[in-house]
Amino acid sequence: MKILITGASSGIGLAVAKRLQGHTMVLTSRNGDKLEYAGGQIAGDVHTVAGDTSSSADVERVFNFAIEKMGGVDVAFLNAGVGYFDNIENLTEEQFDEQFSTNVKGVFLWLRFLIPHMRRRGRGQIIVTSSNLGLETATRCSLYAGSKHAVQAMVSSVRKELRGSGVKLATVNPGSVDTPWFDGKDVDRDAMLNVEDVVDCVLLLINQGESSDIELIKVLPRGKMVD
Repeated sequence: MKILITGASSGIGLAVAKRLQGHTMVLTSRNGDKLEYAGGQIAGDVHTVAGDTSSSADVERVFNFAIEKMGGVDVAFLNAGVGYFDNIENLTEEQFDEQFSTNVKGVFLWLRFLIPHMRRRGRGQIIVTSSNLGLETATRCSLYAGSKHAVQAMVSSVRKELRGSGVKLATVNPGSVDTPWFDGKDVDRDAMLNVEDVVDCVLLLINQGESSDIELIKVLPRGKMVD
């Protein structure tokens, strides 16, 4: 398979790349140094290229790089994201702009390039890292949940546009995952999902049968109660 992963320098993106090593991959994230180090941990035909998923110029450049290096994209894992958590009165306009530019605009920009490419080929799987907060809400999560609800609405609409095309689009919706994303934050890591739990869900989507088209997978830590 020819696989593109955004947000690939650490956390879920890197863990997915490691489980898929042996396939041809293009890995991208904003931090070029961390990305180069991450790419060095993965065996096989792996290419790295830094880029900001919220920049249309960067997305186009990285997409063209992926086509040049791989000849096409079979699977795209759109995993880049950012989150700030606090009461609404404590959040800033800059934090709003960064979350919606990365989490929502970034998905929009990638879909604009990936879908025409996959339509022409008559196949493809796109997976977007969303969140359980794209399906519900919680305190101190207003902007993050808002961005992920927007992602869910976008994906749901685009799935209808893709009917009969052979192109599949899905979200993975985890609860909190024990990754470097939470480094330096006062959180209970014992109550979080293991990153491999989420990787298993991503691989389930990639390996699903041709006759199925999974829309989303919601995965929560064991014992998590949902109203």
